[in-house]
Amino acid sequence: MNYRNGKKSTNQKKKKSTNHSSSDEDDEYKKAAAAGPRRQATVNVSYKEDDDLKTDSDDLVEVLGEDVPAPEEEEFETLEKVMESRIGRKRATGSVTTVYAIEADGDPNLNFNPNKEAGDIQYLIKWKNWAHIHNTWETEDTLKLQNVKGMKKLDNFKKKDTDKKRWLKAASPEDVEYFNCQEELMDDLHSQYQIVERIIGHSNQKSAAGYPDYLCKWQGLPYSECSWEDGALIGRKFQKCIDNYMSRNQSKNIPFRDCKVLKQRPRFLPMKKQPTYIGGEGLELRDYQLDSLNWMAHSWCKYVSSF
Repeated sequence: MNYRNGKKSTNQKKKKSTNHSSSDEDDEYKKAAAAGPRRQATVNVSYKEDDDLKTDSDDLVEVLGEDVPAPEEEEFETLEKVMESRIGRKRATGSVTTVYAIEADGDPNLNFNPNKEAGDIQYLIKWKNWAHIHNTWETEDTLKLQNVKGMKKLDNFKKKDTDKKRWLKAASPEDVEYFNCQEELMDDLHSQYQIVERIIGHSNQKSAAGYPDYLCKWQGLPYSECSWEDGALIGRKFQKCIDNYMSRNQSKNIPFRDCKVLKQRPRFLPMKKQPTYIGGEGLELRDYQLDSLNWMAHSWCKYVSSF
């Protein structure tokens, strides 16, 4: 396991060599589990040199000199997006401001009053190749100290924030109220990005805490944003999702991936009346609901996605 700024979390850049996933997951699940999160498409590039442009060993010696080791490329975190800003308590930044660190150790910015104590302008940072659950509050200075890549995004955010404040001063009360409502809706949506919707895979290896890593689907985000996360962290916050995942894997009602019906779909037979395995006493499908059920069954038999 890797630790982000001293706090435990899973480096999402790594690709699991082996993993298991629930047998009821569709192709989207499989692609996410196999490829890992946000894997970039590769392009076939020919590196074969033209005869006139070939470089021999003497040329390399002239350029690099003899026995010159290749410089090691330093790895720095990359700023993917600035989510919001605030005036916060000094030094209330970094890994201690992740949602799970706040739950475990308390909020370092709790009860901060900018009118009574000096503060800093802080930005909530979404880090590239890390899930939103690892977002941290940072100042411009702390970002520069970490040699963070993508600082242009911070400059763009500051410019847009200045334009927004200028617009709010000139806007009508109705427009301001509408704008604030939209901001609250966006804040609620962003908070969902830190909640595991379901687990769709796990690694073979277990950590010292006895947990494997889990491949997590996040609320409000597509499957392309799935990420591998530390099992102990997920178990502490989303144990129910782990239980549901294990239950799906062990269910005898869900066909295994090598089941014949999944590889060769049967011929569609329309249902004239409600099947006995649907509903119960006093629960009967209406005609249009039975038509919808037939449509979904027909789509499934024809390998057509209907969701």
